[in-house]
Amino acid sequence: PMYNWESSKIGGASPPIKTKDGWLTLYHGVGEDMKYRVGAMLLDTNNPSVVTHRTPKPLLVPEYDYENKGIYKGICFPCGNVVIDETLYVYYGGADQYVGVATCSLDLLLEHLRDCPVR
Repeated sequence: PMYNWESSKIGGASPPIKTKDGWLTLYHGVGEDMKYRVGAMLLDTNNPSVVTHRTPKPLLVPEYDYENKGIYKGICFPCGNVVIDETLYVYYGGADQYVGVATCSLDLLLEHLRDCPVR
């Protein structure tokens, strides 16, 4: 782990997406508070074992009732994604009981990641 929000656990999530900047990979991180959050990283296109960029802050955090009240509390766990017309749709589990979808511009996410190089 590099950041406090992922200090207890890091795990893979939805399938990587090949982009012009590398493999976009969403992952879950768990902090000491045991809440699951969603982060993103870019992996080198030719050698995906190399992380080139990584978000220092989570992109999705449990904040709504359906993410905080359920089988397990405080869960945003990315499970699948798809890009449609340059919009990234991220399907995620909330509180291990519900399914949610979050969206963002793929280009804006990649721009944000380019500002987060791994040092």
